[in-house]
Amino acid sequence: MVARDITIDGDPDEVWEALNDPELLAEWLGDDGRAVVEEAEPAERLVLWLVEDDEPGSRVELRLVAVPDGTRVTVTEAPVGPFALATA
Repeated sequence: MVARDITIDGDPDEVWEALNDPELLAEWLGDDGRAVVEEAEPAERLVLWLVEDDEPGSRVELRLVAVPDGTRVTVTEAPVGPFALATA
């Protein structure tokens, strides 16, 4: 599992809009990637399954928290498939 935090200048609603912008999402995923939404709590939490054609994929959770400098986004990615078993 990989976890990272980043603080983005903007309130949680603005960050949520950016995370759900189809053009930005397509740029993030690239040509071969797909995302399936598992859960969505607007301006708070987004859980996606990221899948590429020849890869088992991973589960990505994004949590948004308002902080004085904007919004802290915590991204947690957990691989699935054989790779996940190898790193467990």
